[in-house]
Amino acid sequence: MTQKAQKPEGKEQGLSFGHCFAKAKLYSRDVPGPLPYLYIIPFFLAYLVLDFAVRGSYRDAGMVGLGYLPAGLFTLGWTLIFAGLVFALPGWPKWFVRCVPLVTFVSICVTHSGFMNMFGRFFSFSVLKYAGTAEFFDASYIHLDGRVVLGATVTVLLMMTSGRLLQVVPPKLRRETVIGGLAAFLVGVGLVSFTDHHYYPMVDEVTWRTEEETLPALTYQNFTDTTNCVLLSGVYQYSVRDFWLLFFPGGGVTQGEREQIEGYIRDYEAAKQPNQFTGRFAGKNLILVQLEALDTWMLDPDYMPNLAKVKEQSIRFNNHYTPSFIAAGTFNTEFQVHTSLLPATGGIPTYVYERDSFPYALPKLFGDLGYTARSFHNGTADTYSRGTIHPNLGYESYTGGTDMGMEETDMDRYLINGFEEMVGEAPFFSTVITFSPHGNYGPDTPVYLAHPEAKDIAKNHTGFFPNAVAGAMETDLFVGELMTKLEESGHLEDTVVVFYTDHYNYYLQDDALIMEMKGVDNMNLIRHTEFFIYSQDQEPMDVEKVTGSVDILPTLANLFGLDTQGAFLAGHDAFGDQGGYVFFEDGSWYDGETYWDSSSDDDGNPARRAEIARLINRNNALLRGDYYGARAGE
Repeated sequence: MTQKAQKPEGKEQGLSFGHCFAKAKLYSRDVPGPLPYLYIIPFFLAYLVLDFAVRGSYRDAGMVGLGYLPAGLFTLGWTLIFAGLVFALPGWPKWFVRCVPLVTFVSICVTHSGFMNMFGRFFSFSVLKYAGTAEFFDASYIHLDGRVVLGATVTVLLMMTSGRLLQVVPPKLRRETVIGGLAAFLVGVGLVSFTDHHYYPMVDEVTWRTEEETLPALTYQNFTDTTNCVLLSGVYQYSVRDFWLLFFPGGGVTQGEREQIEGYIRDYEAAKQPNQFTGRFAGKNLILVQLEALDTWMLDPDYMPNLAKVKEQSIRFNNHYTPSFIAAGTFNTEFQVHTSLLPATGGIPTYVYERDSFPYALPKLFGDLGYTARSFHNGTADTYSRGTIHPNLGYESYTGGTDMGMEETDMDRYLINGFEEMVGEAPFFSTVITFSPHGNYGPDTPVYLAHPEAKDIAKNHTGFFPNAVAGAMETDLFVGELMTKLEESGHLEDTVVVFYTDHYNYYLQDDALIMEMKGVDNMNLIRHTEFFIYSQDQEPMDVEKVTGSVDILPTLANLFGLDTQGAFLAGHDAFGDQGGYVFFEDGSWYDGETYWDSSSDDDGNPARRAEIARLINRNNALLRGDYYGARAGE
């Protein structure tokens, strides 16, 4: 009888100890049951660990913590969806579903951490539109939470462990595994759908007026507050929804949304009344100066004697704030000031700025009165797509630094090269967007090298503080030249000059110092910024009423007699009886006396919260469905 040949030992086959153990113990054909499919356990855990790492690290950043049930159910549902697919699929589809989504989510979570550190909010796909304009970013600006990094690392190790187990002896695809995988997939889909509809139903008009328990649903449906949306729904539901709503935003304005928008406009116009400043500057020219990163502590006579002098002679809005609804801080404020609308946030495609109709944008309102409207900035036409967005808002032209012949586009002093075009045809409305205090900061930047004295007058501050001072000094040179040329050309007596800041100076990378200098203790009130209006025939005065970026258009419309009849305005005239408070992207608000934090246990003012929620909802519907364009096409 011939003796059956013995297979060589594992070592002789070149297998490692782990392979030998797995072959003998886990994948032996003599061992029945689920052991060959244990690879699914580390894969399943990887998804849970990653989500918990992010929500756990930032559990105090929003209205709910790590233990919030709907977020956990969403995460469990998506984990079952991906695990079920992996369990049921063969070959390369199994590999694709096992690796690509998880690696993508790891990248997103790391990005969330970097965004949270830089902007105080989580990432949204909507900011990718402006990825090419964020030239100030470098490695020194990005700081990651160690807990998120640890969670991401553990996630990757679990995914590798799952892959290692699969590599030894891949389990055969059986009818039972396909059925089990599909069952898990369907349970996951059902859990996600149930959580979405049960915990976050669409909130109607009546419910908005009442209870605290509706706030999470409002936040989830409005989808503007990225931080709370991640905490409310978990990493996976938020990411999938963010991506889907961005690229598949749905149809136009529904009949119900239209009725709500038009109801808001009717109520707004019924409450609006003329006041002592109505038409005060009618017929005058206007130069609007958006001050890049010019924080309140930077407008110091030692740094900016020219601008400090102008402010002293101006109408000063002492309680002005610049809420940041999108990470593109400059354009965030630019859009609010030009339209009195909130910018397109998560779930709304950013091409609405180029596509939608904005008949009540400032350039069009002035254009309706026969003004020439032009805009000027150091950057090129593709910076924030201004070459297409500004004409869509009503500007006749956008002029960049190269077109103005600026010798160095970082240096605001050379913006004065465009002066003749700024005042070319009266009446005129010109917007100038400065740049010099923009990051990144460092010892070799053109602005810093041009102002070596900044280090000596920076009031003993080190780090990037002298860079910010140098930027302020450079912008001040332009302001001085602008005011001088307006006087020499005879335009000063019939030209109003409005100055406002686009955002607080986060390029300093020292929020603790900024809060100390401003006397505040949170990342909303740190957004206190400059807004003042100069006119030679207007007595200087202080306005203590709280204003925000969206209030600038209604205020100018009242002063210049612009026709906003039929406009949806998120802000109010600073001299009128309406408004008087500012709200931030997380739903918190401030009215000059009370600051209400949306993450607190205090109910605050339910009526005001409902008012903010309604406003955000209608604003989003208007942008998403191009309300003005649809109305004009009827």
